[in-house]
Amino acid sequence: MNKRPLIVIPDDAPPAFAGTAALEALRAIGRVEVYDTPAFTREEVIARCRDAEFIVNIRSKTPLDAAVLAALPKLRMIAVFGAGTDNIDLDAATRLGIVVSNAPGANARSVAEHAFALLLAVARTIPAYDHAVRAGRWEHREGMELDAKTLGVLGLGHVGGHVARIAQGFAMRVLAWSRSRDPERAARLGVEQVELATLLEQSDAVIIALALSEETRGLIGARELALMRPHAILVNVSRGPIVVEEDLVAALRAGRIAGAGLDVFATEPLPAGHPLTTLPNVVLTPHAGWSTREARARLLQSPIDNIRAFLNGHPRNVVNRGVTPRAID
Repeated sequence: MNKRPLIVIPDDAPPAFAGTAALEALRAIGRVEVYDTPAFTREEVIARCRDAEFIVNIRSKTPLDAAVLAALPKLRMIAVFGAGTDNIDLDAATRLGIVVSNAPGANARSVAEHAFALLLAVARTIPAYDHAVRAGRWEHREGMELDAKTLGVLGLGHVGGHVARIAQGFAMRVLAWSRSRDPERAARLGVEQVELATLLEQSDAVIIALALSEETRGLIGARELALMRPHAILVNVSRGPIVVEEDLVAALRAGRIAGAGLDVFATEPLPAGHPLTTLPNVVLTPHAGWSTREARARLLQSPIDNIRAFLNGHPRNVVNRGVTPRAID
């Protein structure tokens, strides 16, 4: 009987592990199966992971809900490539004795920098300039300076903290809102914690850096967008469903806000012909905020370290704390 544990990567599309030294490091731990096509349905995930003891979860759209987890009797651990666990039913995992570990902060700097790249691209109409110059047109547009403006940050976790530090380099006043107020962290970061309505009303730009949960799903809708300034810019590098997409489209079309920079969407990949793709005041990227050489190296290493720690009897970066690991015969 082969005692080496089976490690399954159910969705490595676009490739993260394929062809890397990290994949070979996983193979040193156990047998590894890598799938290079998306796993969007429960049936696909179950078929791919039926015998897995370990899953390395890369994509936030891979469903690992209660029904899927119940159909995986050998699963002992889910090692998340990143921080987000909104596609995993943590309560079900805990009941079943499945440890869920993530990589807290591994891509935070890259995501925060990407948020500012989007903000600057919208504020200075960079994509429109690029398109015009390539087409032989020499034209100027009126942009917005960030210096001395007010930035609202939703979420003061790893990403939000880096966003706040970058903003201070632009001499921006930083307002913050989070579900759990932490005055000591806010003071260390030099930000003002305010109510959500106050943040939206006073900010020249808003960056969303929140985890998706039932409390944050649909947090920014028509009412919240109406509170924002007409010249304000909304940036989302967190999860698409935090913003009510149809309300955002309506606000952008009506000029109720000046623009948006979006790395995440309610449906990913973004469907062809989506209304957001038709708007000139929007900059879109394909959930790529994490994708830098430096962040990729940290993200690739984290599941390896987390699985090794689990096998050594000392699980690390456990999200569902209090879980009693499942015993497998």
